[in-house]
Amino acid sequence: MKPIVAITMGDPGGIGPEIILKSLRELSLDRAIYMVVGSEEVFQYASERIGVSFRPHLIPTLERSFLEENQINFLDVTAEAEALYEKVFHEAHPKDEVFSQGQVSRWNAALAYSALKVAAYQGACDLIQAVVTAPIHKRAVQLLDPKFSGHTEYLAKVARVKEFAMMFVSDRLRVTLVTIHLPLKKVPRALTTEEIVAKISLTDEFLKKRLGIKTPKIGVSALNPHGSEFGTEEDEIILPAVKQSQKAGLNVDGPLPGDQVFHEAYEGRLDAVVAMYHDQGLAPFKMIAIREGVNVTLGLPYLRTSPDHGTAFDIAYQNKAFPTAFTNSIRLVEKTLSS
Repeated sequence: MKPIVAITMGDPGGIGPEIILKSLRELSLDRAIYMVVGSEEVFQYASERIGVSFRPHLIPTLERSFLEENQINFLDVTAEAEALYEKVFHEAHPKDEVFSQGQVSRWNAALAYSALKVAAYQGACDLIQAVVTAPIHKRAVQLLDPKFSGHTEYLAKVARVKEFAMMFVSDRLRVTLVTIHLPLKKVPRALTTEEIVAKISLTDEFLKKRLGIKTPKIGVSALNPHGSEFGTEEDEIILPAVKQSQKAGLNVDGPLPGDQVFHEAYEGRLDAVVAMYHDQGLAPFKMIAIREGVNVTLGLPYLRTSPDHGTAFDIAYQNKAFPTAFTNSIRLVEKTLSS
């Protein structure tokens, strides 16, 4: 039985609909059943603007009996967005208000959040096997949910998983983050040996089970410059995590200085790097893979991928967006689900 893959629209004010339409042209439809979740009105508009045909099979709800294997299925969430809008803002959504291009708006947020919510709960309930998410604008979603901090945290919360991680994948570099969206001054206090061990384990599992690397080698970065030369976290927190992982049979090395470990991975001597904080891992990754890199959420009961870039409001609906990262996000799903 073919796996079901949901593709969420992202913020309709950005490039999400455009990169989705461009990526769908590359699909053969023989490996999975695809379902786009979003606003039909938005996609029809995007189709006209960029000149890419879009004639999906509309479905009323997610049931396998409604899905067509040889077409792109489409689940419209406009009704859900209207209900959410009214619940949060205590007024009905104006019928004459359309989505806004290139800017934050309450209606854009309601559409994007509704699409994400539908896919998240479908994945948590094992109704679908993968979710590919187009970029959202956090500030927009926070108009609806002030506590929203990102796709990763939200999907983990809905799936009720305690151990999860954000990993970034390209042809030459793979990076997992120990801490995610934290101010830099809070990172040292947030690091624990247990958390680092969990991230190493999730990374090892993904490399083995999803990418088919039988004996992956993982490098764990230091927190401070030159490793332990300028701090104590390496000896007190990170090294014990490396030793625990080694005792569990994992091929792990570290803590390695941050100005060394990414070069080692780039040259192919490491299969992945576990970085201590957001920019430590993403600065080198985006330097080499901003247009093709894939963001993967580890630890979920389903596979979730997304492009490693944002909404790009400044070029929305101008036919300028590169779809490579989103196409790669779908390709990674196809590869891992069939492995």
